Amino acid sequence: MAEGFDPGPPLHPEDGGRDLRYGSLGELVRRLERGELEQGFVNVKRISRRSLIDRLNFLDFSEGELGVVFRHPRFDEILVRSLRPEPKSEDSFFGRWIRPEEYRESLNDCRLLGFFIGNRKELVLAGSTLRTISPRGMELTLPEYAYEIRVRSADRYPCPLIPAELIQGGILFPGALEVFSINAFQVKLFPQEGISLKWLNPEYPVQVIFREEGEICYSRECMILKQWEDLHSQTVILKPDIRPLPRFKRREFRASRTSLHPAPVVSGLHPLTQKTIRLTVCDLSTSGLSVEEAAESATLLPGMILSNLRLDLAGAPALSLKAQVVYRIPQETPKIKVGLTILNLSNEDYLRLTNLVNRAMNQHLEVCGRIEPETLWRFFFQVGFIYPQKYQYIRQNKEEVKRLYKRIYQGPSEIERHVTYHENDALIGHISMLHTYDRTWMLHHLAAAPSSRYKRVALTLLQQIERYIIDSHYFESTRMDNIICYFRPENKFPNLVFGGAARFFKDPRICSLERFAYFSYPMILDARQGELPPPWELGPSTREDLEELAFFYQNRSGGQMLKALDLLPEMLGNDRLNETYRRLGFKREHRLFSIKKGGRVQALISLLKTDLGLNLSDLTNGPTLFILDPEGFPFEIFLKALAQLEAHDRRPVIPLLVYPLDYVERQGLRYDRLYDLWIFAVANSDHYFQYINRVFSRLLP
Repeated sequence: MAEGFDPGPPLHPEDGGRDLRYGSLGELVRRLERGELEQGFVNVKRISRRSLIDRLNFLDFSEGELGVVFRHPRFDEILVRSLRPEPKSEDSFFGRWIRPEEYRESLNDCRLLGFFIGNRKELVLAGSTLRTISPRGMELTLPEYAYEIRVRSADRYPCPLIPAELIQGGILFPGALEVFSINAFQVKLFPQEGISLKWLNPEYPVQVIFREEGEICYSRECMILKQWEDLHSQTVILKPDIRPLPRFKRREFRASRTSLHPAPVVSGLHPLTQKTIRLTVCDLSTSGLSVEEAAESATLLPGMILSNLRLDLAGAPALSLKAQVVYRIPQETPKIKVGLTILNLSNEDYLRLTNLVNRAMNQHLEVCGRIEPETLWRFFFQVGFIYPQKYQYIRQNKEEVKRLYKRIYQGPSEIERHVTYHENDALIGHISMLHTYDRTWMLHHLAAAPSSRYKRVALTLLQQIERYIIDSHYFESTRMDNIICYFRPENKFPNLVFGGAARFFKDPRICSLERFAYFSYPMILDARQGELPPPWELGPSTREDLEELAFFYQNRSGGQMLKALDLLPEMLGNDRLNETYRRLGFKREHRLFSIKKGGRVQALISLLKTDLGLNLSDLTNGPTLFILDPEGFPFEIFLKALAQLEAHDRRPVIPLLVYPLDYVERQGLRYDRLYDLWIFAVANSDHYFQYINRVFSRLLP
């Protein structure tokens, strides 16, 4: 059935004034015959013959249709047939049957009452007389004027066979969306073998699913307003649920929104009408945006997914994104404010959006901006970030490290993010993070120029990268579920903002803190000297070994370290991040080995190998030893096992982390320094923001 064929009763007649109301097409035509449409109804107006001809010409151009209304000669019944008009003269037109099989000779005996043209909101009704009728079509006269009746408060859109599914009580009824509006859907259902359409109970809601190219574009509960059957199908009118539908759990601390001038424009193909929408953006954040629609032509409903949106920014390339409608709020003007949350966009586009929004709020900040290597290195040395001992390590491989950082800071990379603070074109603050484990990123290289504003710059950088983390972790492509940070306990600032948070909450489910001993260990044994005496053995870790590690850690700490460091049994053999590094031209290998005595695991080695200097303390480029039996594991056994791993690391001196610390102290081992590992589950972001804001207000009154 084409657009406008069935006018039906108004879905939402206006309140107040004196609107024309009718219960059926027959009643409306009878009012036309009696001249009642001239009685000053607010939603009725006259249109001239010329305007009527223009509309008929548009129907001909767009291959639309109109409805012709007859009265049965013996019974007071209304008959409707469909025509496609071919305007012929100023006072008449010819229309071809849309469905020739509907022509009957008995129509010659019926009385022609008039014809109607429907569009999204209005119905044009015109009286007429019959000149000729044949199997090909019929010729009708054109009146001096017709009537335009506003029958709906929102546009109706015919839909190009959008697949639909209605689910009620475990029964699925397949069909197709025929007509869409924000107030109601018209869906045609088709019978399936073993399923009766009579099972659809209009007294209870149904779950409605619409699909675009096989993907769900709308799924929501609807109420059945009306239904009718024909021989082979059933048509239902559904009222959608328009309550807000938050995509993510409510957060106290959310991305700040800003209004840009000139305002961006978002456009794309509507998933149900398949027509282009183009709307001005009211405000924008790194996680969503809001737009305004004219109330009468609104098409966006909470729950609707728009897969291919384009965000046009003044003076910048457009961004491509996928978004979902989460709310619609009527405004005082005849407009509706619609909120959309961003479901996905490329890493490159997300960085551009982040910079756009953040620079509008703080012009000193930049996310993943290009930095000249010389500028970066001068900054690191001037602020004391590269202290003498660290430089001695870097100096041995400085050309390799220079090449690595040039690649990282001359363009955005999937595995690294950095935020910088600039003032008068000078770099005065820096923080970055590295995709270190499958769903874990590591904060590192926090540095700020020493001045009276050091704390403000450092905290601003920290807050900015935390906001970036919270917003971007919802995008599956970032795989950003956990954040870790290694810091030395004697460093006051990280011990306050990271270690202080763990001590404040005292809940390892929010964030946890683990202490490691760090050694710069000389490889004095070769593989021959590293043979383990029976019953000791070294081999690749198994799921059972990782389960033992989990039992040990849960009993000792109960924190989130194993999940963050890919040490859970389900992560064994996951090489996804290794492949990402390789694809980008970087190096990463992660292997797990178990040291067993008599078949029982006593210690586990997590060997992580990345490009030299990727972390300037080399915390991402060496083994970490986890002792499951602190009282019964000889350190000499580990040294022999380490020698057997020479094929994986041939450096004369390697960085080594050992956990737990009490094992090192019990063995009387002399370590170089201590590191605390802070682990934060991003899903608990509100807790950490509460703490960091408290720190911010205390340090910067």
